[in-house]
Amino acid sequence: MNTLRHCRDIIEKIYQSPPTQFILLLYDLNCTLSKLLTEAYSDASKMHPHSLINFDDVSEDKIQNALQQLPPHSLVILVQSASFRLTNYRLRMDLSRAGHRVIEHARLAHNDESQIQNYINSLQYDTSYYVRACHALEKLLLEHKSIKIESNHHILQINSDFEKPIKNTGDFSESKTGSTGFPIGEIFTEAKDLSAINGAVTVFGFPTTEHKAFFCEPFTVTIKDGCVISHTGPQEFEQILNLIKGDESGKVQIREIGFGLNRALGFEHRLNEPTSFERFCGMHFSLGLKHTMYRHKMNKKIIQKYHIDIFCLVDMILIGETMVFKNGKYVV
Repeated sequence: MNTLRHCRDIIEKIYQSPPTQFILLLYDLNCTLSKLLTEAYSDASKMHPHSLINFDDVSEDKIQNALQQLPPHSLVILVQSASFRLTNYRLRMDLSRAGHRVIEHARLAHNDESQIQNYINSLQYDTSYYVRACHALEKLLLEHKSIKIESNHHILQINSDFEKPIKNTGDFSESKTGSTGFPIGEIFTEAKDLSAINGAVTVFGFPTTEHKAFFCEPFTVTIKDGCVISHTGPQEFEQILNLIKGDESGKVQIREIGFGLNRALGFEHRLNEPTSFERFCGMHFSLGLKHTMYRHKMNKKIIQKYHIDIFCLVDMILIGETMVFKNGKYVV
């Protein structure tokens, strides 16, 4: 499976961890994938000063104490079948604020046993490609005011300036406290004019309220003035739309425009954990008014509760007049 090699590359190539850096591996063994990653990271950490803690075998006070006593600028690896909760905030963010670097694998148990190899493959070191692709896409997004998406004979057109893109490449060369969830490989933006999205797109998956991806026969989602107005999808999708409408003023807004770059994931190579799968080589959009990175655009008094990604089956993507995606891969 190459699990050890991929985990070693994450430590040595992405985080560029020096031999003297202390590594803490905080893990559980509640699913097959967490067991595989724990074993691999344990082996990969042996050349460093390190410590291993089974989250289920130690009291919360002892875990908190161990975290508080970490040497400055440690590397913490979180291998979680679900998600470790020690405070009201995400543990990864708490550790990052404390000056540590963090490797996070969350909700591993949401993936089927048949998807384990897909997950392991998605960890393969590909940062140089992600950096090049993100640089090219970012430049195009900042220079042009249109995105055209062709999807199963449908056209989705976005005519707007775009927000500064956010990149997830695994390049932490300019960050002392690099921290991310794996798999990686993504760049996303948002239309400055949220009403400037019109047309239709083909969707083949979306998360449920249990935070698991629901994959189905591809269906059409029609968008007008930035909001979903109709679809040909299953009842499960209608339930998600009704949930959003019920809490967010009766509409379903499109916000994030996401370009996934991870070449190990795609229509035929899926993961049931949606935050991981949104990195698949293709495109996704978020439904709902919630978006932490671009929250400044909306009055805080407006209820912003949902951010639910839809996974799209696209044939072609153009930014301005430049073709960036065709035949299942990025061509920039």
